[in-house]
Parts: sequence; C-alpha cells; structure tokens
Amino acid sequence: MIIFAANMKKNNIIIGIAALLMTACGGNGGGLFSGNGFDTDEAKVTKVVNITDEENAPKCHIALNVKYVKGDDERAKTVNNAIEQRLFMMDSLTMQQAVDSFANLYTSDYRKNMAPLYREDKDDETKRAWYEYKYEVTTETKAGKDGCMVYIINLDMYEGGAHGISQQLVMNFDAKTGRQLKYDDIFVQGHEFRLREMLLDELKKQTDTNTLDELHAKDYLLTMDIYAPQNFILGDDEVTFIYNPYEIAPYAKGNTELTLSYSKLKDIMK
Repeated sequence: MIIFAANMKKNNIIIGIAALLMTACGGNGGGLFSGNGFDTDEAKVTKVVNITDEENAPKCHIALNVKYVKGDDERAKTVNNAIEQRLFMMDSLTMQQAVDSFANLYTSDYRKNMAPLYREDKDDETKRAWYEYKYEVTTETKAGKDGCMVYIINLDMYEGGAHGISQQLVMNFDAKTGRQLKYDDIFVQGHEFRLREMLLDELKKQTDTNTLDELHAKDYLLTMDIYAPQNFILGDDEVTFIYNPYEIAPYAKGNTELTLSYSKLKDIMK
C-alpha cells in the first residue's frame, strides 16, 4: 500500500507536538491563526484517478484542504515550511505547489503500484473495494494558551484492508516567531517520568481502573508502556494529550484523549 509522508511508499504518517506557557509563547503580544496576528489562506486540491484506463475501474480519491500563513516574512515561512514538511516531506514551495505536487505523486504511485495487483484480482468482485483508495486532509486552527497557535490536521485515508485510518495530528507554533514548539520548550529537564506517571493515573481514572492488569483487560497498553504522545493541545486551563488508534489501544477504541490541568503540571513546566 502507499502513503506519502516520512516514506512515501511505506504505511507511515505520523506527526506533531505542542503547547506552552506565556513565557515560552512571548506573552499576549503575538497574534493567532484565527486572529489578526496571522493572515491565513487555504490551498486546495481535489483529484480522482482511475487505477487503469478502463472507465469503470476502481478510483483513488484525494482531497486536500490545507491552511497556511500568507506573507513572505520569516514567521510565515517558518510556519509554512514546518507544515509542508509534516504533511508532505517538502519545503520551500508555495502551499498550493505542495498540495498539487503531493496529489500528483500520490495518484501516480497509486496507478504504478496498485494497477498490476488489480489486474490479477479484477475478476474477483469481492476484492474490488481493496483498490478504492481515499486520502483526505482537512486542517483547522485554534487559539492556544496565552498567544500560542494550535494547528490541527485531520487525516482520513483508506488504502485497502479491513478499514480506513483516521488520525488527528497537532502542531503548535510560537506566536511571535512561528517556530514549532517542542517538549523542551514546555517542560523542565527530567520531566519524562513524572509526566508518564500523571498520564497513567489519568488513563486509569478515565477507564475506571486501578491497576495495569485492569487496563490490559480493557485492551489498553497491551504491547507498550504509557508515554507522552507527540500530539497535544494547549488549552486555556489544561493540556490535552491525544493518542490516535493503535497507539495505546486497538482501532476499535478510537482516539484516546487525556487531559491534565496546569495545576497538576505546574511542577514540571517551565
């Protein structure tokens, strides 16, 4: 199957991280994506390509709707380059060029890699659905804590198999510089153990469990230990950590969101 991200031909796409306090964000002086500080626009593309030249052949549907920051200043360039890298492994293009290039490459790979397999299976109607590919990206922006900017990517794709994949991916940007914020910008050195401990306590609380065995019985953390995910959102009063399907629980569980208040996190935040 094909996905274009960290490796276009591997089934990989993962992404983002974020949030912080007033000191890291530069206080209230910066603007927000949804406010006057950043003037945003959208780059869009919709493309439908048959797997073969036959009129009734399965199709690949791709639809991208990507917000970006208008302007040529360094802050806009920094934000847009980070978004392009995260979504498409590209940079230094206009966002419209990036979405067009990705759509062309993705559909070209679809025909190149999947058409030979389809020709072998075309007489088996039960397998037709395997070749009806979909790749959709929508993006949204929201105000983060004290001038931080939250950029949310919603990915919905199907590339054969029993079901599609949906992911919510988060990036957070400093309001003054446009720089993407990392854990080291937010938490003190040595925070990892305490943060994992708090996330595990919150997961137990949310699932009404008291032990790891009870969590395992409810299909959580079957093959991994708790960890701080790449995706989290800085709210007005708390940080929301987002785990996509398969990260700490099976697909059927959907997203898992764990929320920790600033009062709980204050001892490990800068």
